Amino acid sequence: MPLKLRPATSADVLALTDILQRTKPSRAYPEDRVADLLKQWRISDTTFGTLTVAEQDGRPVGFCGMSPQDDDTLRVDFLIVAPEARSQGIGTLLLSRADVEARTRALTRLVLEPEIDAGPFCERRGFKPLATRPEDAPPGRKALMMEKRLPPAVHRVSKIDINLSPDPWPFEIANEAAIAAHFEEARKRIGLLWNGRTLKLSQFRFENGTFKGICRECSYAAFLAWRDWGAPDASARNLFGSAILRARDGELLYGVMSQHTATAGQIYPPGGNLDPSDVSADGQVDVNGAICRELEEETGLTGQDVHADDLLVAFDGPRISIARVFHIDAKAEDLRDSIRRFSEASSEQELSDIRIIRTQEDLNDPAIVSYARAIGAYLLAPETV
Repeated sequence: MPLKLRPATSADVLALTDILQRTKPSRAYPEDRVADLLKQWRISDTTFGTLTVAEQDGRPVGFCGMSPQDDDTLRVDFLIVAPEARSQGIGTLLLSRADVEARTRALTRLVLEPEIDAGPFCERRGFKPLATRPEDAPPGRKALMMEKRLPPAVHRVSKIDINLSPDPWPFEIANEAAIAAHFEEARKRIGLLWNGRTLKLSQFRFENGTFKGICRECSYAAFLAWRDWGAPDASARNLFGSAILRARDGELLYGVMSQHTATAGQIYPPGGNLDPSDVSADGQVDVNGAICRELEEETGLTGQDVHADDLLVAFDGPRISIARVFHIDAKAEDLRDSIRRFSEASSEQELSDIRIIRTQEDLNDPAIVSYARAIGAYLLAPETV
C-alpha cells in the first residue's frame, strides 16, 4: 500500500507511543533510567490532535507535531520516524508539512529542538542552529534549538519554459490499484468527478525570474489520490494557473467553490489544472493559454474584457500557482454580480459565490487557500496597491 500522510486519531495513541519509545532507548540513555523515562515518553489523548502521521502498508511509521508558538512562529514538537522506516525520505516528507502548515497559518518562522545527532539532517533541510540546552537524560547530552525562516512565497515571473515529458508518472504506476479504489470512493461523495487527463510537474527550477520545468501526464484520479494522501511523492508538484482579477479600485475577486466540486467551500482565484490540450506540437506547456481558458470558462471574461499585467508564481508546499494579474475597468460589486450570473447559467456551476478582497484583513478567512492568501497579501501590500 502507498505511503500516506494523515491527521492522527485517538486510535493511533498506542502505535505512536510505541514508535516514540523505540526511538529513544537507541540513543544510549542510562539503562537504570529507561524504565522511568518510558513512562514519560508517551503520546497522550490530548496530544494526538496536533499530530500528522506517516502511514505505510496501513500502519503508522512516523509522526510530526506542530503548534503555533507566537504570531510569527510555528513550533515543530515532534519529528519521529520508526527505526525500521528510516532512510526512506519519511522524515523529510513530514518536515516539509511544517512549511505547509506555517504558510497556511500565515507564519514565517519554524523552530524545533532536535537532538544533537539530528542537527545535520535538519540543517540540510534549511534549519540553522540557535543554541543548545541540556537534556534531562542521558547526562552530558544536549538538544539543539534550531530555526528556519521561510522565504517569500510570491515572486514575479519574466519567462516560462515548461515542457512535457513522454515518461509516465512512477507514482501512478506503482499505486494503480489503490488509486482506482480511492477514486471510486471519492465518486460516491462527489458524483460529478470525472477522471480526465492532467499534467503534474516533476522537475522545476526558478532563477532570475525564469520558471523552467518538466511535466508528466497522468489521470485526475492519480492526482486526487496524491493530493488526498498528503503528496507522498515529494518529487511532484501540482502546477496550475490562476487568474487574479483586480477591479477598478484595486480589489481582488476570488471564487468560492461549489459543493459538488473536489474543493468544495474553498476560496481562491479562478484557475485550474493543466491538461494535454495546453501542450503545443513541440511539447511546450502553454500556462498563459491555460489561465485564459480557465478565466473564460469560470467567469465568462475574455481577453477583450481584461488588461493583462504581471505574471507571478506562488510556492505553497506541493502546490505551485503561476498567476496572471488581470485588470478590469469595472466596480468590484458589478464584476461580482456579472460572474455570479455567468456561473449560475453555466452547466458546471463551479463557483457558488465571489468574494471581494479589499484589505489584508479580508484574507484572514480560513477558507482562503494559502497560496491565494499569499498572492493577495503580495498584491495588497502598500507598495503594490
